[in-house]
Parts: sequence; C-alpha cells; structure tokens
Amino acid sequence: MMHSKQQPRTAMQEQVPSKETAPVEEWVRAARVYAADRVSWFAPALYAAPLHLTEALPAPAGVDRHGRVYFNPRWVVLLYEACGHNPQHLLQQLAHLWYHEVAHWLREHSARGEELRAHPELWNIAADLELNDYLPEGMMYPTVEGKPLAMLPSDYHLPEGQIAEWYYHRLLQQAQQNSQSTQGRQSSSGAGNRSSHSQRQPQSGSGKKQPQRGSGRQDPQSSEQQQPQGSGSETPQQDSHDGHRDEGSGVHGQPRPWELPADAPETHALNDFDRKALQEEVARRITEHQKSRGTVPAGWLRWAEEVLKPKVNWRERLRRILRGVISEGLGQRLDYSYHRPNRRAAVYHPIYLPSLSQGEYKPRIACVVDTSGSISDQELIQALAEVRGILTQLRIPVTIIPCDAVPYEAIRVFEDSDWLQVRRGLRGGGGTDMIAGLNAALALKPKPEAVIVLTDGYTPFPSHRPKDTAVIWAIWQFEGDSPPLPPMPPWRPRDVVVIPIG
Repeated sequence: MMHSKQQPRTAMQEQVPSKETAPVEEWVRAARVYAADRVSWFAPALYAAPLHLTEALPAPAGVDRHGRVYFNPRWVVLLYEACGHNPQHLLQQLAHLWYHEVAHWLREHSARGEELRAHPELWNIAADLELNDYLPEGMMYPTVEGKPLAMLPSDYHLPEGQIAEWYYHRLLQQAQQNSQSTQGRQSSSGAGNRSSHSQRQPQSGSGKKQPQRGSGRQDPQSSEQQQPQGSGSETPQQDSHDGHRDEGSGVHGQPRPWELPADAPETHALNDFDRKALQEEVARRITEHQKSRGTVPAGWLRWAEEVLKPKVNWRERLRRILRGVISEGLGQRLDYSYHRPNRRAAVYHPIYLPSLSQGEYKPRIACVVDTSGSISDQELIQALAEVRGILTQLRIPVTIIPCDAVPYEAIRVFEDSDWLQVRRGLRGGGGTDMIAGLNAALALKPKPEAVIVLTDGYTPFPSHRPKDTAVIWAIWQFEGDSPPLPPMPPWRPRDVVVIPIG
C-alpha cells in the first residue's frame, strides 16, 4: 500500500501495462490514499473499509452490508484505457468510487431501503442521486466513451440536495407515468402493429419500467446486460456503460452472489458497532472542518447534525413498543402464573403454587384510524401506509377500526392483499371522537394486547389509561406544527408517537 500522495502517481507512470500486467490492486489502494487526502473528514471511514477484488461484480465498484468495498479488475483496466492511460485521471476516478461506495454504507442506505421495502434497482438509483450531486474537489466521475457513469438528479429532471427517500418516490411516479404513456401508445397503434411494436420495447430484468431520463442517456438495461462476460471476456460489456449497475447489499440490503459471506476468511467484515463509531468520528470531523474551512456540502452537514444530535426515529420507537407488548404477552402465556391454581395444589396444601399457562399464544393488535372530516384522503393514506409498513413486518393479524365521531365496522387484516379492502372500508367524514373508537377496540373479542390510535390529535382524550392493554397514540404532525397531545397524566410520554406527515 502506498503511503504518500506522490508514490501512486510515480508507480502508475512507469509504463503502460497490459491487461495481464496491470497492477490493479496497487492502483485501487493508491486511490484510497488519494481520496482520504482530498476529503480528509471522510478518511476514517475510507481506511476502515475492507477491500476485495472480484471479476464477478457487474459494476466498477460495489459495497456489501458489512462495509466491504469491491472493485472489478476488468472495469479498472477499462477505465484506465478509456482515460487514455492517464494515471492521474484514473486515480481521480477510482478515488470517487471509494468515496461513493463507502458513503452508501456510512449513510445506511441498505437499512433505509429495506424500511421502505423499496425495489432494489430503483432504490440504488435514488441512493446514487443523493450522493452524486456533490463531486469532491480533485475527483472525477468514472467515464467511458466520453460519458460519465454516475447518475445525477438532472438526468431525471430532479433538483439537487434531496435525500434518497425523496428521489425514490419521484422516480416511482416517473416510472408509473412512463408505463401509462407506453400503454397508451400501444393501445393507439392498433392490433396490426402490436407485435412489431412490442419487439422494440426495451427489456427490463426486474419487469418494471424505468423512469425517463432527461440528459439523453439510455435507460437502465437488464442485469444480464450489465455483467461482464466472465473469465473469457477482455472487458465488461460495452453496451452497459450507460446502464444502471447493481452496487450490492450495502446499498439496497439484498445479498448478491458476488458478495463474500459475513465470516469469509479472505476479508474481515464490519458490524453495526463499527459503523456507529465511524459515523460519529466522521460527523465530528465534518463539524470541525466546517468551522475552520466552511467547505463541507450541505447534505453532509445535515447528516452530521443528525448523527451528533439524533432525532427520535418514530418508526423504530413504535416498532420497539409493539415488539415489547408482544414479548410481554408471550411471556405471560409461557411463564408460571397465579391466575390459575396448580392442578396439584391439594398435594402441597397449604402452600399455594403457580401454574404454567396453557394454550398457543396469538398476539393481537387493533388500529383505530381517524377518518373525520378534518383528515384529507392523501393524509389518511400516507399515515396509514407508514404504519402499515411496521405492522406488516411484525407478521401478525391486525384489526382496523375506522372512526370519526362513531366507530365503524372493523376490518381484519391477515395478509398483504387484505390492505386493499382497508382502503375501501375507511368510512367517515363527520366529527371526531377517538374515545369511541378506542372503546370499540378494547371491546374486541379476544381483547388486543395493544391498540394504536391514528389521529391528528384534535379529539377528546380518555381520562384514564387501560390497565391490561397498551394504548399508543400515533399523532400526525403536519408541516412542522405542534399537534395536540393527550394529557399527562394519566398518559405517559412513552404512550405517544408523533408521525411527521408531508
């Protein structure tokens, strides 16, 4: 490994290597040193990332969920040839790949994509757009045939400076519009032209249409088209230079065949504790760098502030509360209890022994949804979708009770497909009284272990808290306003989760 900025350039300038003699690993390691020098506040994460070279990778570089950065040697040689054997340009391009892949892992794109249950390919694009609106000084986007491989927000007619979640929803909208437009053209072309027209449609390995791009670049191609030919090919496929490439589980959370297992002896793996420590160190360096030089991009400044002064993650908090309720209920069913006398109590009289609870435990959750006139359809759908993601992960039956001033017929959800009838069954539009909905939930047979009340807070609150059922007030917060909260006491801060609604 090179230890100075001059050594990488000297070694790379000695001769023009062939594909067989190219010192790929030396180039890649030299580029890491260069990247750490150009973005000093990012250096701890760069040096901590394990390196692994593999020709099975369908992209120039990738990252797995264990923080390991992968480089494809054939892509490295291709980039070297594409830049006219210019060692400095190659160094700048490889440095950007180091920065880009490690940033994916440090920003926890994999966990964020999984939380959205996002489509891996589209989420990979959205995560790239979050990172690629900033090019560190002294680095270059990898370029082949005069075209940069990096995807930028402007390619999709989108503004810079947004987060991956924002880009993902916009890309989904564009994909849907593109699909509807394509279907319209197919319908108008007539039955006689359908066969030839369908043959001209671009194929997608995922089966989903890709969003339109605004820079004239080609649409992403299928995964089969993106991969190198294997050991027998000289370079990665030439028709994939413009296409989207899968960067690995460190971006979208889905393991790929070219990734090493967690316990692979070739390269060690980083864990969540390592990532947390690196996040704090990089965030601290960003703050110090900004005070002294003021050159850190706004996106990284916001990220550093969130790391050093974290906000409460309402999704994780609600998920943790529900899991705790379920575990408590499971423990009550499997542990010894005095609720029922031991069947051998007469033998041990006058000692009173507990008994082991019998029967299979099936956790139950009810969700009271505010459908009063003050809640728009868009707000209602978004709020319910947010909670649906958490309830679906728990994989337990849920009973939905729509309520305005009165509760309506309960809707039971057992599978993902049942959520369609939830949307059709959300009756309401009148006044607001969530007490009525809560009482209806508590009266269910069998009684639920937990009740979630989804409301904007403009409702009467009960004057007492149930003793044997957990009640969670999920209060919607619109446009940063402070919503009304239940009185404390009898309610406690842990009984309230505030959900931001855009």
